Amino acid sequence: MSDSSQTRPIARGPAGYPLVGNLPEFLYDKLGFLSRCAATYGDVIKLRIGEPTFLLNNPDDIKHVLVLNPDNYGKSLRMTSVRGKKLSGAGLLTSVGPEHLRQRRMMQPVFYRKTMESFSRIITEGVGEMLARWAEGMELDLGCEMMGLVQRNIVKTLLGAHADDDMPALLDAITIRRLYMEHVFFSPFPEWVPSRIGWRYRQAMQCIDTIVTRAIRTRRAHPTDARDLLSLLLRAKYDDGTAMTDQQVRDEVVTLFVSGYETVGEALTWTSYILSQHPTIEAKFFAEVDEVLGSRTPSADDLPRLGYCGMVLAESMRLYPPTWLFVRMAQEVDTLPSGVTIPAGSKIYLCQYVMHRHPRYFPDPERFDPERFTDTAKKERPQFAYFPFGGGARVCIGEHFAKMEATLVLASIAQRFKLSLVQGQTIVPEPKMTLRPKYGIRMRVQSRD
Repeated sequence: MSDSSQTRPIARGPAGYPLVGNLPEFLYDKLGFLSRCAATYGDVIKLRIGEPTFLLNNPDDIKHVLVLNPDNYGKSLRMTSVRGKKLSGAGLLTSVGPEHLRQRRMMQPVFYRKTMESFSRIITEGVGEMLARWAEGMELDLGCEMMGLVQRNIVKTLLGAHADDDMPALLDAITIRRLYMEHVFFSPFPEWVPSRIGWRYRQAMQCIDTIVTRAIRTRRAHPTDARDLLSLLLRAKYDDGTAMTDQQVRDEVVTLFVSGYETVGEALTWTSYILSQHPTIEAKFFAEVDEVLGSRTPSADDLPRLGYCGMVLAESMRLYPPTWLFVRMAQEVDTLPSGVTIPAGSKIYLCQYVMHRHPRYFPDPERFDPERFTDTAKKERPQFAYFPFGGGARVCIGEHFAKMEATLVLASIAQRFKLSLVQGQTIVPEPKMTLRPKYGIRMRVQSRD
């Protein structure tokens, strides 16, 4: 009788170089290298990038890691270690196991759909202020415009009526924190090496801590029925009836300041760019906005009727997923649905950029086609052929808010303006903390009137 292990599938991958393995190829061109590996070696690819690393390119395997056996696949120590929590706070982003589940259950009601939709007015007022500065023929740095907009929106959503006085300082501090995080994760130098960005980061975090702590203490001392996110977090209760400490609230607010804007800003940037390159799709998008909204300000109530806008956004996030890679660590040996055995201690790559271009699930994958996201088309695909917001217990808690904000912003812009790409640019995606245009994107404003 033959040993079943002898017929079990084995992950293959590129041989790499002595000692350094695949690391040089990966660092030189992360997206290209992972894409070539997926096209060459199949659904489970073994890589030599530090620890034994497996790139999963099979929706059933991805579902297994994120949904069916998530306890065996935790976040990397880069996020969950003492150092990681020092950088990102001991909040929902970095907590693990029962601690994460308890925190998630407590925060979930704050992020219910109806609660998030109550913030739609902040979004439309913010985009209205941005559009008031635009004029016919103006050239824009699209990424800066979108990042600035969503940064202001998240600050107002979190702090409510108290946001305006602290807005300039907070916007500057949040930006510096993001730059420092990229420095820590991508710089060849250790974090302890003195640097100007390190000094600016410490100043920025002191600013954020001062403003957030003051806001928490003010609300504790003078409770109100305010509906900003900070007030909702302060009123949230665990199953035993207790509330978060000031430090816990602070950590969650810092997490939301960062994770609540950058991915939305990148999605808006890429979607506006790719629409400008497809006139027929853009015309259909404009027609829906005109029919549903006319000239009135959109609201959350309009979202169900802006279906094509949602499809455009989804297809844009297929081609340019702001979160382009999830990393998980295998705690114990495990066998994937594909049959491949994953040793304990292995690093798992779940790469949206690669998976979203799988020709088995997205024929002609480089083509921009929002019709891939009709209800019928979505039902015909495996669930985890497309996962821009993750999945399972760690699915992005702000997913509905992100989709709502992006849809309302795109529709509001389309009511008044058409954006055209300034010629002579090289548009290249760069995989940093998020997937961004490496050299930026400059667009010219044209009035639709």
